[in-house]
Amino acid sequence: MNGQMTFILPECLDRAELKASYDRLYPVYDAVLQSVHKQVRTVLEAHGCSPTVKSRVKRFDAYFDKLIRTSRAEKNSDPAVLTDLLGLRVVCPFLEDLGVIASLISSKFNVLEVENKGAHQSLSEFGYQSVHLLVKIDPSLFEQEMPHTAAVCEVQLRTTLQDAWAEVEHELIYKSDISFPKESIKRKLAALSATLTLSDLIFQEIRDYQKDIRERNRKRRKSLESKLEEMPSIETNTAIREENGELQGTGEIDAIIAQADLEKAMLAALEAHSSGKLADATSLYTQILRLKLKDSVRSLVYNHRGMAYFGLSDYLRAIRDFSKSVSYNPENVRGYNNRALAFRVLKKYERSLADYDKSIAINPAQVDGFWGRAQTLCEMKLYTQAIADCEKALSIQSDFTPAQIFVKRINKLIF
Repeated sequence: MNGQMTFILPECLDRAELKASYDRLYPVYDAVLQSVHKQVRTVLEAHGCSPTVKSRVKRFDAYFDKLIRTSRAEKNSDPAVLTDLLGLRVVCPFLEDLGVIASLISSKFNVLEVENKGAHQSLSEFGYQSVHLLVKIDPSLFEQEMPHTAAVCEVQLRTTLQDAWAEVEHELIYKSDISFPKESIKRKLAALSATLTLSDLIFQEIRDYQKDIRERNRKRRKSLESKLEEMPSIETNTAIREENGELQGTGEIDAIIAQADLEKAMLAALEAHSSGKLADATSLYTQILRLKLKDSVRSLVYNHRGMAYFGLSDYLRAIRDFSKSVSYNPENVRGYNNRALAFRVLKKYERSLADYDKSIAINPAQVDGFWGRAQTLCEMKLYTQAIADCEKALSIQSDFTPAQIFVKRINKLIF
């Protein structure tokens, strides 16, 4: 006797019987899932959303293995009721799309539960983020319910990058029977996960900037049209004339056109940045910086060029650009936060903390400053201080999932 408890498979988990039920009921479950898939796509497309929607009925082996795991976890009791036999995955480009799609689905379907799953990686941790919705399905649609399952469909919402990481992680970690004993492999996986998370944030920032430019262009065109309408006539000898389809003139109109050209150049740089053409983006940002710019705009451009250099792993140039960004606008908290991140990557932890301190001093109501500083503190093994910063971030945004999970993981390290 070695004193270890032997796991005895409950009678309700007879593999042959469950396999027979699964094979008999699978066509009905698949038909129901395809119907839900079509309904979800119809709702999203009706509101101008066109994400990728995938569907799957959990394979029998995965279904049976999960029943065994839940039964073992409950110490030989009946397994838990599975809620992910039917699954939909909605994949969209940007972070803001997740909230929009979640709201649309919640407004049209009976959503029983919403869970924000996520994990932010320290040097030894990695994972993925996604939003999970549990959508109720009318039980009468099934000929008979699959044993140990609920009449629901799990809908996962992810960005393209979150989905890519989840697929890789599933193969390397979840499905693997081999652990990662080498710390270097863990660090590489953590770095990849952090890079994807940062990329999602950058893409969203670029999209927000594009929206802002479009709105300002719309207002500017409206203002220009109003000015033109107020003029008595538009002739060749007036201050403003039309030639080859373009407005030409002096004074305020010239200023408007010059500003529009600047914004076109900025859009081109941002589009190259968002497409992953980082070398092209840095060249375009450099050309823009040669123009006469307001200090606030120059600060913004330096910050974006710094992010492009960061994406190219040229951390020293990135730091120089972030430094110039905050020199032209000392209130630019993003410049300080980005430079702090670059310092952390280079293991210059004290300088990273100093920049986060400046950022928080400028705007103590921001989540990013406390969250970033918590990660630096954790890498310095200052766990108590890291938890304190996570709690400050949560006091600002109580549903900030990464900080919630981070606190739990740090507590496990401490205790």
